Amino acid sequence: MPHAAPKINSPEKQPNKSTRPLLYYFILLALFIGFVWFVASYITPLLDASGLEPTKQGSTFDAFAQGVKHHVGSSLGLLLLQVIIILIVARIIGRLFSKIKQPTVIGEIVAGILLGPTLLGAVSPNLFSTLFPEWSIASLELLSNFGLILFMFTIGMELRLSDIRSQARDALIISQSSIFIPFMLGMGVAIFLYGKYAPHVPFFPMALFMGIAMSITAFPVLARIIQERQMNRTPFGKLTLNSAAAGDIVAWLMLAAIMAVSQSGSFLVALYNLLFLVIYLAIMFGIVRPIFKVVGKVYNKEELVTKSLVGLIFILLLTSAYFTEILSMHALFGAFMLGLIMPEDIRFRDVITEKVEDVSLNIFLPLFFVSSGLKTDLTLINNWGMALLALLMIVIAIIGKVGGTYIAARICGIKQKESLYLGAYMNTRGLMELVVLKIGLDLGILPPLLFAILVLMTVVTTVMTAPMIHFIDWVQYQRERKRFRNDVVVEGKILISFGRPETGIALLRLAKLIFPNDNLQQGVIVLHATINSSVSTIDEERYFSDNFTPIQQEADKLNIPIIPIYSITDNVATRIIDETSHSEYNYLLLGSGLQLSSRKSDQEIVSLRRNLRMKLYRLTLGGINRKYKASQLLNENMIRVTEQAPTNVGVLIARPFSTPKHIVVAISPHEQYNITSPAKQMALATNGIVSILPLALPLNTKYKNTLAPDNYSIADVYKQEDLPRLSMLDGNRWPAKCDFLFLSYETWNLLSEHAPKLIESLPPALIVRGKHAKKELSSSLQAKQVPFE
Repeated sequence: MPHAAPKINSPEKQPNKSTRPLLYYFILLALFIGFVWFVASYITPLLDASGLEPTKQGSTFDAFAQGVKHHVGSSLGLLLLQVIIILIVARIIGRLFSKIKQPTVIGEIVAGILLGPTLLGAVSPNLFSTLFPEWSIASLELLSNFGLILFMFTIGMELRLSDIRSQARDALIISQSSIFIPFMLGMGVAIFLYGKYAPHVPFFPMALFMGIAMSITAFPVLARIIQERQMNRTPFGKLTLNSAAAGDIVAWLMLAAIMAVSQSGSFLVALYNLLFLVIYLAIMFGIVRPIFKVVGKVYNKEELVTKSLVGLIFILLLTSAYFTEILSMHALFGAFMLGLIMPEDIRFRDVITEKVEDVSLNIFLPLFFVSSGLKTDLTLINNWGMALLALLMIVIAIIGKVGGTYIAARICGIKQKESLYLGAYMNTRGLMELVVLKIGLDLGILPPLLFAILVLMTVVTTVMTAPMIHFIDWVQYQRERKRFRNDVVVEGKILISFGRPETGIALLRLAKLIFPNDNLQQGVIVLHATINSSVSTIDEERYFSDNFTPIQQEADKLNIPIIPIYSITDNVATRIIDETSHSEYNYLLLGSGLQLSSRKSDQEIVSLRRNLRMKLYRLTLGGINRKYKASQLLNENMIRVTEQAPTNVGVLIARPFSTPKHIVVAISPHEQYNITSPAKQMALATNGIVSILPLALPLNTKYKNTLAPDNYSIADVYKQEDLPRLSMLDGNRWPAKCDFLFLSYETWNLLSEHAPKLIESLPPALIVRGKHAKKELSSSLQAKQVPFE
């Protein structure tokens, strides 16, 4: 006989909301305050007469102010103030540079220079000495160097040796040529500069640092540029990244050897350092890397990466940095090498990067830039001779890097245009260059003047990368305009742009229903954009996999070949419009976004946003304008894409649908183009029926909740359609038999204005805007129910 479940005795009465708990609390609070006052007033004077010295009358605030002043001037107080100022200025300047399509890192470098003696120190010496006294710089540099160790660890993880192997020969030759040629030019320049500008430092170490300073490439900045141009998955984009990665690895190995020679003082002593470097690399690649390879396969999920494992990795990171520091190769080299040997499983690297990258990028790196800027005094370039020297150094750096890369690329069989692009990309120096220069300055090998000139060269060569690329684009376009036009014209291409994977799947299923199979078999272009200009290569791989894997699986089920395009952008609408402008697409499919989603969670988000906007409008006493009403239905970015994309556009109102049988085309009398083609194709695919539903929506009167006559006139473009007509729509609900609805963008605008309740009860629907409809829309809707941008 089965045992009966034990009976749980519930309390007879639920706790009542009496005042006893509050009464108890206030009595306890009064006793506590009274007891502390009694001990301070009576007991303390008996036991310790000096415990509470009375303050003289009138000096209470002075004592408070003195305490504040003391803590402001303390080491910790000043350091916190410096960090706050640095982060604010770096964020503002970095944001300004991003607005002009320049890497944020350059803005942060400039922020460091502006806070240093170049600007702040020259304009307000007293304020500069107060904010950045000489004794406080050591703490700032120590903190920034620790952050730099974390950052170099993440840079190492962004470089994957397996990627480099796929194009090993060309990547190795191009990267080495882009290092060796400018390296030799840098050493040659050092020969002429040494006697006049650096006679007090050892020549050979100074020449070596001049060489490495001329030859470094900033892989992180280059990776962001490649992402922005959507080249990271093209063979040429991969070659560029692999060449930069191989160059960075070799450059850091060279830097480690140079530091060993520089700090030892002779080749014989440096041989011991180099011997230990070889042993260190053998341990890292021969023992530690195979162990981590196994770890990466086991711990490839965030839930499996425990605090103990993360703690172990941090201990190994600091240990690796410590050993390379004491072996005269700098702690940053050890951090970089440990990141390089991390498991190449993208999930594992992504989890570890998330633990480190945000703090190192947002807090510690700006500190490094400013600490470098505090030692960069561009006022040393104070005459025409110094200015010409700086210009000469910049020109030599560009010629060496671009020329060295171009020559090697051409020898490897790469076309002239791609070789020029490679040279322009590899000329990017950015943060990596600044790290090398800072090491040389700290070691006393680079004099302040040469340091300032090389920092200026770093900024110029990085800033010029984007303009140089655009100039090459322009030149090539002018030379090959006819070929360019012939290359991009492809008939029947379909573009799907999606935000969430489930939206992309719905759009792919819709495409299967509304387009002929011949068009689909040409390949559907699937676009997803991430709104973030600072996505790392590791994050990019994860985002690509998370968003496109479900789409690819659905495409395989539907037997539709897809071509994924992943984009990093600051403005998704602009990116979509640019894509449709530069290629001849026959159709663009979009999702309607959160506003018209049937999901409960999405509706809650929309409701919260709407309430917040209404409160803001009330505060500004501006009321709710018509544009706001329209944006409740389709947001401004969606309206912009729909109206400006130079192709047919379809916006899907996301509702569950499978095989629609009753397909309805809602029309209004003034329509200028016919939208029944995709509806007929859907009916053909599902063996369904297409019906036309006339709407009576007057432009200048409120929508009336009455039936209109069946013989209401319809638009001329539909009069030849041999399709059944439904009775005129009344103002309460859509026809009961409507599995899928098609309506034009102009009709949608009228519904939004005159029948918002019908919008709320929409069935699955596609809003269609014809390819050449923009002018007609603008002229026909003179009342402008929804403003056009």
